[in-house]
Amino acid sequence: MNWFPNYTCMACSCEIQNSTNDYLCQKCMDHLPIITEAQTGHYSPFAYEEPIRSMILKLKYADNGFIAKALAPYLAAVYLKEIAPKTKQPPIIIPVPLHRSRQRERGYNQSETLANELATYLNLSVVNNALIRNRKTVIQKHMDATTRANNLHGAFSIEPTQLSRIQNQNILLIDDVYTTGATTQECTAILKANKVKNVIILTIASVC
Repeated sequence: MNWFPNYTCMACSCEIQNSTNDYLCQKCMDHLPIITEAQTGHYSPFAYEEPIRSMILKLKYADNGFIAKALAPYLAAVYLKEIAPKTKQPPIIIPVPLHRSRQRERGYNQSETLANELATYLNLSVVNNALIRNRKTVIQKHMDATTRANNLHGAFSIEPTQLSRIQNQNILLIDDVYTTGATTQECTAILKANKVKNVIILTIASVC
Protein backbone atom coordinates (compact mmCIF):
# COMPACT_ATOMS: atom_id res chain seq x y z
CA MET A 1 0.00 0.00 0.00
CA ASN A 2 1.42 3.36 -1.07
CA TRP A 3 1.77 5.79 1.84
CA PHE A 4 4.25 8.28 0.37
CA PRO A 5 3.56 12.00 0.95
CA ASN A 6 0.84 13.39 -1.28
CA TYR A 7 1.33 16.44 -3.48
CA THR A 8 -1.25 15.73 -6.18
CA CYS A 9 -5.03 15.61 -6.06
CA MET A 10 -6.33 12.15 -5.16
CA ALA A 11 -9.16 12.55 -7.68
CA CYS A 12 -7.85 14.36 -10.77
CA SER A 13 -4.06 14.01 -10.17
CA CYS A 14 -3.33 17.69 -10.72
CA GLU A 15 -0.87 19.48 -8.43
CA ILE A 16 -2.46 20.74 -5.22
CA GLN A 17 -2.09 24.50 -4.82
CA ASN A 18 -3.91 26.70 -2.33
CA SER A 19 -6.48 24.04 -1.44
CA THR A 20 -8.40 23.77 1.82
CA ASN A 21 -7.72 20.00 1.76
CA ASP A 22 -4.41 18.12 1.88
CA TYR A 23 -5.62 15.43 -0.53
CA LEU A 24 -7.88 17.22 -3.03
CA CYS A 25 -7.43 20.25 -5.24
CA GLN A 26 -9.85 23.10 -4.70
CA LYS A 27 -11.75 22.34 -7.91
CA CYS A 28 -12.50 18.78 -6.77
CA MET A 29 -13.32 20.00 -3.28
CA ASP A 30 -15.87 22.37 -4.80
CA HIS A 31 -17.53 19.53 -6.72
CA LEU A 32 -17.80 16.78 -4.09
CA PRO A 33 -21.17 14.99 -4.56
CA ILE A 34 -22.21 15.26 -0.92
CA ILE A 35 -25.47 13.57 0.06
CA THR A 36 -27.62 16.05 1.96
CA GLU A 37 -30.98 14.26 2.21
CA ALA A 38 -31.92 12.07 5.19
CA GLN A 39 -30.64 8.49 5.05
CA THR A 40 -32.00 5.34 6.64
CA GLY A 41 -30.88 1.72 6.45
CA HIS A 42 -27.47 2.58 5.06
CA TYR A 43 -25.33 5.71 5.25
CA SER A 44 -22.86 7.36 2.88
CA PRO A 45 -21.30 10.82 2.76
CA PHE A 46 -21.26 10.87 -1.05
CA ALA A 47 -23.14 9.87 -4.17
CA TYR A 48 -21.14 7.62 -6.51
CA GLU A 49 -20.23 10.44 -8.89
CA GLU A 50 -17.07 12.28 -9.83
CA PRO A 51 -14.66 13.06 -8.28
CA ILE A 52 -15.48 10.44 -5.62
CA ARG A 53 -15.87 7.68 -8.21
CA SER A 54 -12.27 8.21 -9.39
CA MET A 55 -10.97 8.20 -5.83
CA ILE A 56 -12.70 4.91 -5.01
CA LEU A 57 -11.38 3.25 -8.17
CA LYS A 58 -7.86 4.40 -7.31
CA LEU A 59 -8.25 3.13 -3.75
CA LYS A 60 -9.40 -0.28 -5.04
CA TYR A 61 -7.01 -0.77 -7.93
CA ALA A 62 -4.12 1.71 -7.77
CA ASP A 63 -2.58 0.82 -4.39
CA ASN A 64 -3.05 4.32 -2.99
CA GLY A 65 -3.53 4.21 0.78
CA PHE A 66 -3.66 7.98 1.16
CA ILE A 67 -7.13 7.92 -0.36
CA ALA A 68 -8.41 6.05 2.70
CA LYS A 69 -6.90 8.76 4.88
CA ALA A 70 -8.58 11.42 2.74
CA LEU A 71 -12.00 9.75 2.93
CA ALA A 72 -12.04 8.62 6.59
CA PRO A 73 -13.00 12.07 7.98
CA TYR A 74 -16.12 12.09 5.80
CA LEU A 75 -17.11 8.64 7.05
CA ALA A 76 -16.50 9.84 10.59
CA ALA A 77 -18.65 12.93 10.05
CA VAL A 78 -21.59 10.80 8.89
CA TYR A 79 -21.11 8.43 11.82
CA LEU A 80 -21.04 11.26 14.38
CA LYS A 81 -24.02 13.09 12.88
CA GLU A 82 -26.32 10.28 11.79
CA ILE A 83 -25.35 7.06 13.60
CA ALA A 84 -23.81 7.83 17.01
CA PRO A 85 -26.87 9.73 18.35
CA LYS A 86 -29.05 6.66 17.65
CA THR A 87 -26.61 4.10 19.09
CA LYS A 88 -26.33 3.78 22.86
CA GLN A 89 -23.60 1.13 22.71
CA PRO A 90 -20.56 2.07 20.57
CA PRO A 91 -20.23 -0.34 17.64
CA ILE A 92 -17.42 -2.64 16.60
CA ILE A 93 -16.21 -1.88 13.07
CA ILE A 94 -16.11 -4.78 10.61
CA PRO A 95 -15.10 -4.41 6.94
CA VAL A 96 -16.67 -6.38 4.10
CA PRO A 97 -14.01 -9.01 3.25
CA LEU A 98 -12.40 -9.90 -0.06
CA HIS A 99 -11.80 -13.51 -1.00
CA ARG A 100 -8.23 -14.44 -0.07
CA SER A 101 -7.22 -14.98 -3.71
CA ARG A 102 -8.49 -11.55 -4.74
CA GLN A 103 -6.80 -9.95 -1.74
CA ARG A 104 -3.52 -11.60 -2.76
CA GLU A 105 -3.93 -10.23 -6.29
CA ARG A 106 -4.69 -6.72 -5.06
CA GLY A 107 -2.37 -6.80 -2.06
CA TYR A 108 -4.94 -5.37 0.36
CA ASN A 109 -8.67 -5.01 1.04
CA GLN A 110 -9.83 -1.43 0.45
CA SER A 111 -12.73 -1.82 2.89
CA GLU A 112 -10.33 -3.01 5.59
CA THR A 113 -8.09 -0.01 4.92
CA LEU A 114 -11.07 2.32 5.29
CA ALA A 115 -12.19 0.51 8.45
CA ASN A 116 -8.75 0.85 10.06
CA GLU A 117 -8.56 4.56 9.27
CA LEU A 118 -12.07 5.14 10.60
CA ALA A 119 -11.41 3.14 13.77
CA THR A 120 -8.35 5.28 14.52
CA TYR A 121 -10.27 8.47 13.79
CA LEU A 122 -13.20 7.57 16.08
CA ASN A 123 -11.30 5.49 18.66
CA LEU A 124 -13.53 2.47 17.99
CA SER A 125 -12.52 -1.20 17.92
CA VAL A 126 -12.15 -2.93 14.55
CA VAL A 127 -12.24 -6.69 13.89
CA ASN A 128 -10.84 -7.26 10.40
CA ASN A 129 -11.18 -11.04 10.28
CA ALA A 130 -14.66 -11.56 11.74
CA LEU A 131 -16.27 -12.05 8.33
CA ILE A 132 -14.84 -14.53 5.81
CA ARG A 133 -15.53 -14.64 2.09
CA ASN A 134 -15.88 -18.35 1.37
CA ARG A 135 -15.65 -18.23 -2.40
CA LYS A 136 -14.42 -15.92 -5.14
CA THR A 137 -17.63 -14.44 -6.54
CA VAL A 138 -17.99 -13.10 -10.06
CA ILE A 139 -17.33 -9.34 -10.32
CA GLN A 140 -20.74 -7.66 -10.07
CA LYS A 141 -20.22 -4.40 -11.94
CA HIS A 142 -22.78 -5.11 -14.68
CA MET A 143 -25.21 -7.32 -12.72
CA ASP A 144 -28.76 -6.38 -11.78
CA ALA A 145 -30.00 -6.64 -8.19
CA THR A 146 -31.38 -10.19 -8.47
CA THR A 147 -28.23 -11.55 -10.13
CA ARG A 148 -26.04 -9.84 -7.52
CA ALA A 149 -28.05 -11.42 -4.71
CA ASN A 150 -27.79 -14.89 -6.28
CA ASN A 151 -24.07 -14.40 -6.89
CA LEU A 152 -23.46 -13.61 -3.21
CA HIS A 153 -25.77 -16.16 -1.59
CA GLY A 154 -23.73 -18.23 0.85
CA ALA A 155 -20.54 -16.35 0.04
CA PHE A 156 -19.83 -15.23 3.63
CA SER A 157 -19.37 -16.87 7.01
CA ILE A 158 -18.11 -15.98 10.50
CA GLU A 159 -14.60 -16.80 11.67
CA PRO A 160 -15.32 -19.05 14.72
CA THR A 161 -12.44 -17.64 16.76
CA GLN A 162 -13.95 -14.13 16.51
CA LEU A 163 -17.51 -15.07 17.41
CA SER A 164 -17.23 -14.15 21.07
CA ARG A 165 -15.95 -10.67 20.15
CA ILE A 166 -18.97 -9.75 18.05
CA GLN A 167 -21.94 -11.47 19.71
CA ASN A 168 -24.35 -9.07 21.44
CA GLN A 169 -22.48 -6.11 19.91
CA ASN A 170 -23.54 -3.36 17.56
CA ILE A 171 -21.68 -3.69 14.27
CA LEU A 172 -20.63 -0.89 11.92
CA LEU A 173 -20.21 -2.64 8.57
CA ILE A 174 -17.82 -0.80 6.21
CA ASP A 175 -17.66 -1.09 2.42
CA ASP A 176 -16.61 1.23 -0.38
CA VAL A 177 -19.81 1.56 -2.48
CA TYR A 178 -23.46 0.73 -1.80
CA THR A 179 -25.05 -0.24 -5.13
CA THR A 180 -28.01 -2.61 -4.71
CA GLY A 181 -27.13 -3.57 -1.16
CA ALA A 182 -26.66 -7.25 -2.07
CA THR A 183 -23.18 -7.52 -0.51
CA THR A 184 -23.93 -5.72 2.73
CA GLN A 185 -27.31 -7.44 3.09
CA GLU A 186 -25.69 -10.86 2.78
CA CYS A 187 -23.07 -9.87 5.38
CA THR A 188 -25.79 -8.49 7.65
CA ALA A 189 -27.78 -11.73 7.46
CA ILE A 190 -24.73 -13.78 8.48
CA LEU A 191 -23.88 -11.42 11.33
CA LYS A 192 -27.44 -11.41 12.69
CA ALA A 193 -27.65 -15.20 12.40
CA ASN A 194 -24.64 -15.25 14.76
CA LYS A 195 -26.40 -13.07 17.35
CA VAL A 196 -24.95 -9.63 16.88
CA LYS A 197 -27.21 -6.95 18.31
CA ASN A 198 -27.53 -4.63 15.31
CA VAL A 199 -25.79 -3.94 11.99
CA ILE A 200 -25.33 -0.43 10.62
CA ILE A 201 -24.01 -0.05 7.06
CA LEU A 202 -21.61 2.79 6.24
CA THR A 203 -20.01 3.21 2.81
CA ILE A 204 -18.05 6.00 1.13
CA ALA A 205 -20.55 6.34 -1.70
CA SER A 206 -24.04 5.24 -2.61
CA VAL A 207 -25.45 4.60 -6.06
CA CYS A 208 -29.05 4.66 -4.87
